Amino acid sequence: MAVEDLSNRSERSFGADHCAQAVHFCQTRSYGGDTRFPAFHQASGGRQLKLGNDHPDTLESKNDLAVLYKEQAEYQEAEDLLLEALEGRRLRLGGTHPHTLESWNNLIGLYEAWNKPEKAKEWRAKLLETEAVVQ
Repeated sequence: MAVEDLSNRSERSFGADHCAQAVHFCQTRSYGGDTRFPAFHQASGGRQLKLGNDHPDTLESKNDLAVLYKEQAEYQEAEDLLLEALEGRRLRLGGTHPHTLESWNNLIGLYEAWNKPEKAKEWRAKLLETEAVVQ
């Protein structure tokens, strides 16, 4: 069944802004290009409205949406979302939590894809500082 079909069923069952629909879209992680992008973006916004800006699921949506932007070579949008996800996860979950580290690595990978090696190096150094403080 296509993601669009599942999203339509979910929307009919739960409503367009219902959290279950947002969870469905974010769990599929099958972006498939531009046709699924608006629905994924809507789902991310739904999580933010229902759960709050700093909820771990909202932060996961921001991280995942940023990865989609990166894959579409929309680097500025990806950077904005990854910085939000990283800061939120760092404050909510801690600097060495696996989800925080995921956002951190995604940000470093974004800068590498964007051909900004100095920014990647800067964030890699911040990551090493964080890990050194914990040890």
